[in-house]
Formats: sequence, structure tokens, C-alpha cells
Amino acid sequence: MRSSSTKQVAENNRGLNGRFFTLRSRLYNALALGLRNDEGGRRWCCTDVETQRHVVRSIDAFLDCISSDTSQHPLVKESLADIVPALGTTLVQKNEAVMKLASKVFVRMISVVPSTVLESLVLDVVHPVSSSLSSCHESVVISCATALNLILSSLSSKKEKEVWKVLEETETIDNIIHHIRSSGSKPAEFFLETISLLSKILWRFPSSRFCVWNNTALMEVVASLMHEPILSVKAAVLQLYSTIALCSNGAEKILDSGNSNSLLQMMVECMDGSNPNYLQLAGFTLAECFSVSEKGRLKMVESYCEPLVKAIVNGLSLQSHSGKLTKEQMSLIKVSCCVSKIICWPGKHHMYFWKLGIESVLVKLLLDDLHIKKLTQFFLSSEDFSAMARDCLSANFLLVIKPHLWDILGGLAAHCAEDFRANMLQNEFHLNILITCACLGFVDSLRSTRQSCRNAVHEPVSRAVLLMIYSPSKYIASKAKSILSGMLKPNAKEDIKYLLNTLNASSSSSSLSSGVNTVSDNLQVINLISLACYSGLPQYRRYVIKNQGIKILLSFIQKLSSSNHVHGEGLNNTSKSLHYCDHNMKICCYYGCEEDWQGEESFLVFGLLGLAELVHHVGSVKGNNVDWFELTESEMITEVEKICINSCASGSRWYGAYLLSYFGVYGFPSKLGNRIGNVLSGDEDEHKHTNLRLILANQEHVNVHGVIVSVGCPSLLPSEGKTMGRKEIRLSAHVNHQALLKLLEYIYSGHLKAGEEVVKRLKTLAKHCNLQPLLQLLCRNRPKWRTRAPSFDLTPALGPNGSHFSDIVLEAKGNTYEGWMCETCSVSHPHLHAHKAILCASCEHMRALLCSGMQESHSESIKVDLGWEALVRLVNWFYSGKLRPKPKYGCLWHNLNEKEKLDEVIPYVELYCLSDSWLLEDLHKECSRVIGSCLDSVKMAIKIIQIGADCFQWDLVELAAKFIAPLYHHLRNSGELLQLDEQLVDIVRVASVRLTQRAHHL
Repeated sequence: MRSSSTKQVAENNRGLNGRFFTLRSRLYNALALGLRNDEGGRRWCCTDVETQRHVVRSIDAFLDCISSDTSQHPLVKESLADIVPALGTTLVQKNEAVMKLASKVFVRMISVVPSTVLESLVLDVVHPVSSSLSSCHESVVISCATALNLILSSLSSKKEKEVWKVLEETETIDNIIHHIRSSGSKPAEFFLETISLLSKILWRFPSSRFCVWNNTALMEVVASLMHEPILSVKAAVLQLYSTIALCSNGAEKILDSGNSNSLLQMMVECMDGSNPNYLQLAGFTLAECFSVSEKGRLKMVESYCEPLVKAIVNGLSLQSHSGKLTKEQMSLIKVSCCVSKIICWPGKHHMYFWKLGIESVLVKLLLDDLHIKKLTQFFLSSEDFSAMARDCLSANFLLVIKPHLWDILGGLAAHCAEDFRANMLQNEFHLNILITCACLGFVDSLRSTRQSCRNAVHEPVSRAVLLMIYSPSKYIASKAKSILSGMLKPNAKEDIKYLLNTLNASSSSSSLSSGVNTVSDNLQVINLISLACYSGLPQYRRYVIKNQGIKILLSFIQKLSSSNHVHGEGLNNTSKSLHYCDHNMKICCYYGCEEDWQGEESFLVFGLLGLAELVHHVGSVKGNNVDWFELTESEMITEVEKICINSCASGSRWYGAYLLSYFGVYGFPSKLGNRIGNVLSGDEDEHKHTNLRLILANQEHVNVHGVIVSVGCPSLLPSEGKTMGRKEIRLSAHVNHQALLKLLEYIYSGHLKAGEEVVKRLKTLAKHCNLQPLLQLLCRNRPKWRTRAPSFDLTPALGPNGSHFSDIVLEAKGNTYEGWMCETCSVSHPHLHAHKAILCASCEHMRALLCSGMQESHSESIKVDLGWEALVRLVNWFYSGKLRPKPKYGCLWHNLNEKEKLDEVIPYVELYCLSDSWLLEDLHKECSRVIGSCLDSVKMAIKIIQIGADCFQWDLVELAAKFIAPLYHHLRNSGELLQLDEQLVDIVRVASVRLTQRAHHL
């Protein structure tokens, strides 16, 4: 009998045959020829070419006996730990013949051995392979690029940082760029592998993108490859553009380039269903990346609207003869869903989706053919139809794309024309199925929320129903309301009580969380959507109002606006457009709050939407002793105006303005608008800067400032009236004096207050003057979903047209500025042509200078103690209430050197100091925010401490001191603080002590 130890060995070696042991023995015999002893132990090192070849061939032969079954065996893992160093050392010996052989064996090894087995050895693989990309041998480069492609395709996230460090050390990207630029007449495989590798690197490592899209010579070569007839190369080129477009700055560079139209054309052509799936997928992926930004969406829709929509619908319409979709087909449908969400934004593309029968396409993605057939075979009552639709939905067909389908349906409903009707559909019944299924999903969402089920997937379907109920199309809105009302009837009162109680409890709690990333916030958003839907259903709205729905919603909104939900622009804000795209995409460098109708902003949007609907219909309930409403009216106006003023997000500003229209306030209140508005009703100092007289038919007249009217309502001024000096302009006999005054109130401040009688006249005037946002609010039309809210901005007056009205020149300190040239005059030193009326309204210091009767008030120019860059930002602040141009951000910022970064920050430091002495509090705060967000080095912080101390700006000194406080002891010991005097060093020390004390308290 065999001993137990013999049995154990046999058990351990199960799956390994004699051939395995023979090849493994030969492998180790070969490896032994190059093993050397050194201080770290035995390592493989051999410079003999024949020995190297022998070892590589032995490795190649050994790989033949590795299968998926044997790859996890300890002997295999042990062998690989010896193979990788030997193969890597051989590869970097730079012998052409051996390199060709070794690089191919690396490819084979990575293909044969699972990534989980190689994970512990991945750095030992990446280093020699990436180093060898510097080779001038074509086949070696191809094999090394292929090997790295395979590694990066399956690289685990926990190894990314270490791998990126190796790629940087071996200058991998520089080597790839060099090969692509000098490729000449290289074979297609060379382009395919090198470009694919570059794409993989850019996809995984966002910091690598700048050096690619900023390389003009490389981008020219890549653009020339668009005309390559080989489809696989075309796909690789599209993939490279996709990874570049993940960076906002890179996407803008592509879209602004001279070949952007050719690229978009190629992209749309590759998306066509006649192409192989991999080429379609490459086209769709690029379209998805472009769709992240407003600029990308607009350019795609404006340039190739119909073929783009056709390609999207075809991509969504993939069918499988076997009834099952392949992995590649599923990927194509998912990316088609993401691209199709351009539907969620306004544009001309919606009509093409309806023409191509999008309702039928969505139904076939929502339900399988068998269930669709069931729904169409019988004439059913609405209750039976809903019950059958619920059974169909529970079949779990293509669950992963359902949230996308609800977003698409909601977008279609939100952007329907008012006259959209059933005869415009290819299949009305399919739309009924969609609406019914969405309403079922909404009811399930509400029930789950009441049971505190933590499932964020419900939000898209709830939002889709909301957008259908409030659709501009009366046909879709009435259908949705009718179906949903019936489904909600059994539990409507209990639902409403629950929703109001929940919101009331949230308003009374000590704090609200500051985002929608937590479970409770997801439930809260669904509650707000649900209440807004109930508020849109006539039979339930009355119950909401009677149960103090208005008061509760207002309290909730007040709590939101006092927390972090009303946000401003941030230097490092990443666009929330990823809500609509693949969450695996590592986008970078997206700035500000473009995507502001969702995410954090959805709290305010849905809250204001529901509140506006209740306020709109509260009159029908007023007769029932609802006397609390009058008590909250002024409070509501104040609160909503505050939201409009403090938020930069279009969604909340639009619905805030819409809500204000029910209280006789029309427009978009803003701080700057309020200041400029005072000019119209101001004292004699303001009126002496007027230069236009508007004369009505009855000879009544109004003196105005030509520059403000030319920006706010150019239609009031005939072209010949747009010149410097006092002019008289006669208006039509149809223009009423009171209506004109109110229109001027809007032009000067961005909003107006008026009664119903004046509003009737104003509508005609606003329509004639093409003031669409004002007209929409005067008519109390609901805001169009995802449209930008207008901002009060007078900066166009600083351009050539506004210079005709200029009555003051502002000069920067210093006499030269490289590349500077005035478009208006021939004066060579840096200056701006400005307008006294705007400067006086925006700044009390300027008002004192220009209206005091002192020397400056008679001068044609004023010297401002600012450099040119700071002066430009100051004037833009006066004209727009925003610091423009914005500081560089993202990869543009990170690729500046120390001096360049400091040069970027210095204008804000100058403005910080000046705003303090000029008492510009808001500008002072904004400059402090910008400086704080830009602080990223000790040298910059020390420089700002010095400047702050010289200007007696101790808050600025404290700001910079806090930044370096964690490093205080190191900086003190290294001598880096010697540049500062003892008083300043002590400020840093105190900041460090406070930091330590806070850490101990936590």
C-alpha cells in the first residue's frame, strides 16, 4: 500500500501530467544556467545570447502545459515567480533577436495565465515590457504594446498607482507618442497596438491625458489616421479620441480643432448598424464622451442630428435570433442608452426620435416579445391592463438598462411640443405601455420609500413620471395623469400624509445632509418627486394644500437654502453629467455646475416645482378658511428671491423665477441686477450719465443709459442710435408709458414687479423685443427642462459695440503687457473702455471718484492700482458679478510650474487687497475662496504670507498659514521659514498648534 504521504503528493499534483514535469524540469535546468549569487540572494543574470534564447524557448515550451485548470496550482505559481524575472532580464538586454522572441513570449504568458495569478508579479512584468517600448524594432514595440494592453485590460484597481509609477519611470507615454509620430509607413498592426495602448493608459490614468491632447504634432498624425481604410485602426483612433474627451480640456481642444467636423462625421458613420459591433461600439463611446459637455452635445446635434439619431435608434434596436444578446451586443445597447440621453436636453433632435418610432424601441427593451404580445392580444380594462403590465415588468428583462430607459422616456416627455398628439406616433399603444409601466414603477417606488427600502434605482422611474405629468404636451400629460391617478387612488391620502410628515420632520431636524449620495437623501428625493406628482394631480392637490403642503414645502426649502444645497461654482467641481453616462468613465477637469438639474440641486428643483404647482392652484382652496397662506407670502418671496440670487444652478433659478411670477415678480433677481437697477431710479448723480432719450407717441419721455439698454434689449435701439452722445429715439404709438417703465426695470435689474394690467401690455412689448425668458415668465409657462437660466451680465458692453457708449477709460499699473492691443483706439498701454453708470452702481469707491466733483470726475481716464490681469477681473466683476476669466483648473493647472501657478494666483491676491480697501465684501470673499482653492505648495503659501503681511491683510496671512500648518516642524527644521520674519513664523506656529489641538479633540 502507498503511504499517506505518497497519497498526499498525488492529490496535490492532480491535473499535472508527466509532460508538465518534464517541461518544468527542462525549464529549471535552463534557468540554472543564468542564476547568480549576490548579496540579495540568487538572481537570474545572463548576457550570453544563446543561453538567453534557450531559456526563452524553455519558458515558451513550459507555457504549453498551462491551462485554466492547472494555472492555480502551487507549482505553476512557483514556476511563474522564477520565469518572470528571467524573461524580464532577457528582454531588457537589447539584443534584437532575443528581444523579439522574449516580447512574444511575454504576450503569450499574459494571454495564457489568468490575471489573478499574475497580479503579485504584475510590476515585474510591467517594468521590462514598458522599458522595451523605447526599442526601435517594430516587432518588439508591437509585442510590448500588446502585452501592456492585455495587462491594463485586467489590472486591478489596487495596483493602479504602482503600475502608473512604473509607466512614468519608464517614460512609456513619451515612447508611444514618439513611435506614433515617426511611424511613417509602418503596418496597420503597429498603429493598432500603439494607439490602443495609449487609449488604455489614458482611460485608466486621467493625469496622463494632458501630454497627449496638448501635443499638436501627435494630434495631427492621429487626425490623418481617420482616413485609414482598415476598420480596426479606425476603431482604435476613435477609442483614443474617446479617452482624450474624458478630459474637459481635451474634449474642448478636439471640438475646437479644424478637423472636428470630419471626426464627428466619421464617428456617426461608424455608429451605423452596417458596421461590425466593435466599430459601432467605438463610435458610440466617443459620442458618449462628447455628450458629457454642453459644447459636445450641441456640436453633435447641430452638425449631424438626423444621422446621429438614426444610429442611436438602430443601436437600441439590436435583436438576437436566439433570444439572448451577446456581451458585445449588450455593451452596444448600454452605450446607445447613454448617448440617447441627449434627449434629456433641449434641441431639434427630439422630433427625429419620434419619427423613428422610439416608443416601440423602448418597449422592446423594457419587455420581452412574449409579454408584449400578451398585452396586445386582448382588449383589457385599465385595471386588467395594469395588472398584466405589472406581471410583464416582473419578468426581469434587461434590468441593467431600465434606469436608462426611464431617463430617455422622461426626456422625451419633457421636450415634447405643446401640440404633440397621438397621430405623430408610429405606435400609440406602445406609448401607453410605457406610460403604464412607468406609473407602476412610480407606485412601487413610493411604496418602497414608505417601507424605507433602500433602493436608489427607483429615482429614474419616479422622475420620468414627474416629467410626463408636467410635459408641455397635453396629450402625454393627460395620459400620465389619468393612469397614475387610478393607481394611486386606494392609498392616496395615506401617501400624502406620509410625504408631508416626512418632509416636515426633515425641516425640523437639526441638519440636512449636503448631497444625494446617502441612502436617506435618495429617499428624500423620491419623496419630493412623489409630492410634486401628487400636487400635479387635480383630485389630490386639494388634499395636499389643506394639509399645509405649501407651508411644509416652504419650510423644507428654507432649510435647504440655509444648508449647502444652494451652491456656487467651484474650481474643482466635477460635472455631474456622469449621472447620465457610464459610471466607470474617469472624467476629469469638468468645472462648475453645468449639470445642475440633478444631483444635489434636485432637492431645490423638485421642491420648488411642487411648491409652484400648489401656489398656482391655491386660489381654488382659499375660500375654505386657508388663512395661513397670506401670512407666508412675503416670507416666500424673500426666500425664493434669495435662492435665485445665491444659486448659480439653472434648475433652481428657473423654478424660483417661475414661482415668483405668481406673486407679481418676473425675472431672475441677482445682486448685480439689484445694484444696476438702482441706476434707473437713482439720484441726480446717476441720471447725469444718461445719454439716450426714449420718446413715446404722447411726447412723454424717459432718459436711459444707452450702454445698459443696448445689452439688455438691443431691439429698443435702432442701429443708427447705437452711437456715443445724447440721442432721441421715438417709439411706436403702441408702446405704453407704464409698460415701458416696467420693461426698463427688467432691462436694468433682470427682474420687475408688476400687476396683471401692466403684464398684459408687457407681453406684447417683450414679444416684440424678443425677450423670450421674460415672455415665458409673464405667461407663467413652466420652465423647459434643462434649459439654461439667463444671467444678468453686462460684459458685452466691454466689447467693440459697447465702446460707442464708453465715457471713462480704466488704466492698469505698468506700461506694457505682452501681446496687448486695443480694438477701439490706438493707445498702446493696457486699458479698458468702461462706463461711469455701471462703475458707479457697482462700487461705492468708484461712485465717490466719478461723482464727487473732484479731479477724477472730470478726467477721461483713471489709473487703477492693479496689474492688467487683475484689472480685467475687477471690471468683469463690476459688469457680471463674476470673476472672469476663471483661473486655470484641472490638468491645465497641474501642468503649470511653480512660477506659472503663482502668476495665476497673484491677480486674485491683488484683488483681495484692493477689495478690502474699496469695501467690496462679496469680491473679497470670492477672491479668498479662489486663493484658498489654488494653494497647493509651500512656496506659494510663503509668498502669499509675505504679500498679505506687506498689505496688512492678516486674514490672507492666516489662510496661507493654515495651509502649511501641518508641515510647520519640518519647514522650521529645514530652514524654509527663514524667508519670513519671526512674527509671521509665529502665526504659522500658532496655526500648527491649533491644528494639533483640534486633532486631539476629535
